[in-house]
Amino acid sequence: MTLLIVSIFLLTACSSVEKVQHIEVFVAETSEQDDEGFFITTGYKKVNSITSIEEGKHHIKTDIKSIEDFYDKEGNYLRTEIIHSTFNKTYVTQKEDAVNLKEEIKKPSTILIPDENIELFKLENKTKGEEEKVKEHVLSFMDML
Repeated sequence: MTLLIVSIFLLTACSSVEKVQHIEVFVAETSEQDDEGFFITTGYKKVNSITSIEEGKHHIKTDIKSIEDFYDKEGNYLRTEIIHSTFNKTYVTQKEDAVNLKEEIKKPSTILIPDENIELFKLENKTKGEEEKVKEHVLSFMDML
């Protein structure tokens, strides 16, 4: 029994696990499908998000935390969604688990995105300070879920 436990420990210790985290600040168009099946632009959303991915030989895990402020085409604020989504898959048993939590609030809550000329805005080349500020900001909203 001890030999089995030591073997499993050695096998798992030898497998490398890659971890990546992306902190993003951007604007995206929102759309809906009309009666004829065409997608029409309905507005846009401002997004602050943290995406974490962990992938190993035997599994993949994703964790997405985001704040999304929704606006209509005229720029009128509609709502904010606080979202936390996780996905786990093991390649050994092919088992998948997903959890999606969402809370809606009525106050614009994204940061570092201007209010004007935001069409397809994306904050490139963020400083470490900006990344840390967005990360702390997004994490502070996760208690709502």
